[in-house]
Amino acid sequence: MEVIEIEKRLVKGALYGFLIGLALAIVFIPDTITHVEANVTTSYSIPMREYLLKLLRFAVKVSLATTVVLWIRDFYLGPRNNNEPSFLYGFIKSFAIVFILIIMVLLAFSLVSYFI
Repeated sequence: MEVIEIEKRLVKGALYGFLIGLALAIVFIPDTITHVEANVTTSYSIPMREYLLKLLRFAVKVSLATTVVLWIRDFYLGPRNNNEPSFLYGFIKSFAIVFILIIMVLLAFSLVSYFI
């Protein structure tokens, strides 16, 4: 029974990783390329087929990374117990920690650039 639960978790993680990776790729991968050389700006659009392949390639990489991380987590920590915090609690906790770290790094960079 435990193997089926791990398999379901890995498949679900891969699917969610793919969808989130695709959404991030749509947001962050531009469909135009701009070159600036000697005060001359050249801009051109990437062909749709090439752009879609870039998006899919990024989404598959995120999906595979998510699957590997989930597998490593299950391998070392074992299956999740019923009394562990929910996914939402872990997500909010992780978001808060990363947000605080980003703010601290930005403050450090701004202080360093202020004194230089």
